[in-house]
Amino acid sequence: MTARKASTRGRGSRTGCLETGAIVVFALVLGAFAASTWMRHVGGNDAERRAPVAEPADSVSRPSLERARIRVQVRNGSGIPGAAAQVTEYLRDAGFDVVDFGNAEVSDEPRTVVIDRVGARERALEVAAALRGVPVRSEVDTSLYLDVTVLVGRDAAAIMEGGSAGSRDTPGWRRWLTRLRTLLP
Repeated sequence: MTARKASTRGRGSRTGCLETGAIVVFALVLGAFAASTWMRHVGGNDAERRAPVAEPADSVSRPSLERARIRVQVRNGSGIPGAAAQVTEYLRDAGFDVVDFGNAEVSDEPRTVVIDRVGARERALEVAAALRGVPVRSEVDTSLYLDVTVLVGRDAAAIMEGGSAGSRDTPGWRRWLTRLRTLLP
């Protein structure tokens, strides 16, 4: 009887060792998978980490992802021929997605204004900051399939003079002051 118990105990312990070994191997494979996934998403590769990153001198050199996602419509209300096309080019150079431009229903607007069309004031403020702090108002109209409308006024030439939006010629404190003015009601 004792030999039989010993032989049963031996088989049971071998089965236990195999189960434990299988669990260890599975844990190692799972750990390796988790580590490789984490390194791929968090760590990046060594070449990317060692490569020097040149930051642009201003925000216009490399459009931010946010600017590229803001859909803008430009309407000329100044009465000056070609003003909408000039503002369109200016905003595209600044990184915005200008999806439409043309003439407005009125042609005697004294001042350029940015109109929020979807209730996302931060998008309108970003466009207003690029236009040197023009006023922002809200007229939500989701049927237009755009975020912001720029109604160009007779001050468009003054807004665009001096190069691109947020250029190096504009001191940093003035850009911040302009942005602060657009944030205030």
